[in-house]
Amino acid sequence: MSWRINILGSGAIGGLCAAGAHKAKLTYRCFVRQGRNPLRYAEELDGQITTLEYASNDSYPLSDSDLLIMPLKAFQLEDALRQWQGKISLNTPVLLLHNGMGGVELARDIIPDNPVLLATTSHGALKLNADTVKHTGLGATMLGMAFHHPRALSLQHQLTPIMEACIGPVTWRDDMHNALWQKLLINCAINPLTALADVKNGELSHASYRPTLQAICEEVCLTAQACGIFIDAKSALEQVLHVIENTAENYSSMHQDIAHKRPTEIDAINGYVVKQAQKKGIDVPVNTQMLLAIKAL
Repeated sequence: MSWRINILGSGAIGGLCAAGAHKAKLTYRCFVRQGRNPLRYAEELDGQITTLEYASNDSYPLSDSDLLIMPLKAFQLEDALRQWQGKISLNTPVLLLHNGMGGVELARDIIPDNPVLLATTSHGALKLNADTVKHTGLGATMLGMAFHHPRALSLQHQLTPIMEACIGPVTWRDDMHNALWQKLLINCAINPLTALADVKNGELSHASYRPTLQAICEEVCLTAQACGIFIDAKSALEQVLHVIENTAENYSSMHQDIAHKRPTEIDAINGYVVKQAQKKGIDVPVNTQMLLAIKAL
């Protein structure tokens, strides 16, 4: 089967996916909402510039051989799913690629019969301006199914190499929900603290932040365990510190959202932990503090 890749929005990670598809000579097109500026250029780590291709907004329905990638903000996801619900066939794979949690529940409600995939990536990307994204750090991507679908096995073999070209290296995860909780933990620790302190990720390596980072990790791990996902708190803190070191010169996405006066994904990050903890009767005071502090900005 010859696949066509459809990428929504004008975000940084979507720009990386489009640039990867372009360089691999895959068939792709990008869509941006009416009135929004499309990304036109992607700057690689070596300075090479890729010019991206955009489709007309009057798109026609997507078929079984289309892949719809949604590298959106968590709060944009519901509207996008409802907008595209009537433009895709029941066999069109939809790939959710966003920070935080809650996307699975939305997809299960809005497009329950479609094959839905989840992805999370540690690649660094930054929008330099309205039409240019820069690849700021090498990372890796994890990919898996959101929930069971008859096409799951064939999609694993067909879509993994496509995503490898777009934003690799890619590892297929049968335990994708575990991977998303691990990414959620990192976001819970790094995103709000960098936004509140107005610092790059690397500043969080200072000893003064350690008690807060540790408390966030312990609360997220406790909540995850209550939801059936085991993450060791000590290992979690070590992983957070490792990411802080590796992305020391990066600004977190939440920092950038606050700096540019945009809505944040706090409800899908620390807010998701707080909501799940409330359901399980668990006290998570530090994550609650992060949630309320970001909302107060």
